[in-house]
Amino acid sequence: MRQKRIGLIGACLALALGCDDGASDTAAADAATLDAATLDAGPQPDAADAAADSTVDATPDATPPPTCDGVPGARVAFADGAGGFQFGDLAADFTANTLDGPLTLSQHWTGCDSYVFLVYFPDLRQTPQGPWIGDALWDSDPLPLLTLGAPNTHYVFLSFEPDADARRARMEAMRSRIALGISVRPAEMTAGWAERLHFVTDRLTEVEGSLGGFVSDYLDFMFSPEGLVDLGDRGMAQAPLPFTFGIDRFQRWDAGGSLSPVVGQAQTWAMAAYFGPFYNHMAAVRARVAAEPATEVVLLDERVSDRVFVRTVTLPDAAAMAQVDTLDLDVGVFCPARNPFGCSEWDRIAYVELCLDGPDCADRREIARWITPYWRRGERRWLIDASPFLALLRAGGDTTFRVEMGPEWERKTERDARIALRLRTTGDAPRAQGAERAFTGGSFGADYNTREPFTFTPPADADRVELVLILSGHGQTDGDNCAEWCDHRHAFTVNGADIPVVRSQQAPGTLRGCADRAGEGVPPGQWGNWAPGRAYWCPGLPVEAIRIDVTEHVQPGVENTVTYRGQFGAREPAGGDIALSAYVVWYGE
Repeated sequence: MRQKRIGLIGACLALALGCDDGASDTAAADAATLDAATLDAGPQPDAADAAADSTVDATPDATPPPTCDGVPGARVAFADGAGGFQFGDLAADFTANTLDGPLTLSQHWTGCDSYVFLVYFPDLRQTPQGPWIGDALWDSDPLPLLTLGAPNTHYVFLSFEPDADARRARMEAMRSRIALGISVRPAEMTAGWAERLHFVTDRLTEVEGSLGGFVSDYLDFMFSPEGLVDLGDRGMAQAPLPFTFGIDRFQRWDAGGSLSPVVGQAQTWAMAAYFGPFYNHMAAVRARVAAEPATEVVLLDERVSDRVFVRTVTLPDAAAMAQVDTLDLDVGVFCPARNPFGCSEWDRIAYVELCLDGPDCADRREIARWITPYWRRGERRWLIDASPFLALLRAGGDTTFRVEMGPEWERKTERDARIALRLRTTGDAPRAQGAERAFTGGSFGADYNTREPFTFTPPADADRVELVLILSGHGQTDGDNCAEWCDHRHAFTVNGADIPVVRSQQAPGTLRGCADRAGEGVPPGQWGNWAPGRAYWCPGLPVEAIRIDVTEHVQPGVENTVTYRGQFGAREPAGGDIALSAYVVWYGE
């Protein structure tokens, strides 16, 4: 992980924040102090009154189907109520005047859509120097919102300009720009696009109902002492301007976040296209959990600021565990901070490990891994398949696990963390009966391949054998950026037979390789270099176990031998670090 500049969409306050890694004149201008006095935040209606005033009868003529057509996740009925203004709170009803008439959330709510808000802020700096970030963002190409985004996402354009004529002119110009882009594309490609675009003529903070109140409340927070985060010797970090934010599939406010594809680069509307796919991912996870009956064993469910936890839980007994064929880890983390710099900063390796020696937990086996996101407010959630490691849990009863969400020494930040084992019997999955760790990683240098072969003896009745790898590369050596960004490969043999070389399915270094996986759970809007593709991983995504069937090369009931070598392309290791847990797992009845 390379040190990144704390460039704000809004601002770094006057104290130095190390904002000099490749910062352009524009980036330096972004870091100027904003003038709170110029922010006429407008009226701030009581949330309950605003919701009541704008309530309409949104009852449909017929009950819609429980599922959504063409997008993952279940339909969610519109929720009446006052809601709130924190990220994750219910977004109550609102009515915004647009170029095409009123937009009332309850009337437009289908239970399958999400809303992404895209805001123009005029230059609010007290001492403007250089171009204004808001102008460059507004002038960026909006068409990728439609070409890259999810088909069930609405885009709502707004302005904070105080002059009504200026706001209307800005919205008309944006609508014309998009219409021109649509007109040169095939009609079958653009069907339905226009219905998902809304151009608001009200001032941002004066929209009737929850929308105006939400933004007004956030701006008050942003310019208050509570809006600052102390980053130690890097100074104080101010909360950013809300150039984008969202309402997700569950009718909850989402923070949005940075629209820069890479730290130091200009923000673009194109990066807001990834919020819709992420909201669909979150809806899909919730729907899957609801649809798949499971025995749930909770490892952690609390607000925490520490990063390492050892927990002893009680699994079902051995007879019940013998029937289980599927293990998923349900991992959910919510950062409640309104300022993203109050969330965890770095893309750290996070683990769930089984403690073989009980609470002492000196002898551990990794069963799941994910990478934490950079500075991201709000919720992320994933289901991580750990079924091969049921082999280590068959005894049931009291069992100790270790959860690590980054190094213990890192700056403490609050998170609501919930991590649970989901034990299921599907009847159509092989049952893992034994597992042995064969290899681990380490420094990816000249000594990496000085390791002995591994031998194992599966029982005579084993009917399937796999190599199971939890694998990611980290570090950035000069010249080749190994092993985070380089093409590191992993070669195994089983009893002398070559196994196909393991390579990252995601090409490292692609500009938006990780952004394109927002629909798999990568949280967009992170305040770091989250968008480019890495070798085997992304910030804010599980590192899925790689499972290789080697049954044809294994002789059950006798000793077998596995060898392993790491490679940089077709050459020897080049530097950095490999985080590897490689297991031999066998299956049977």
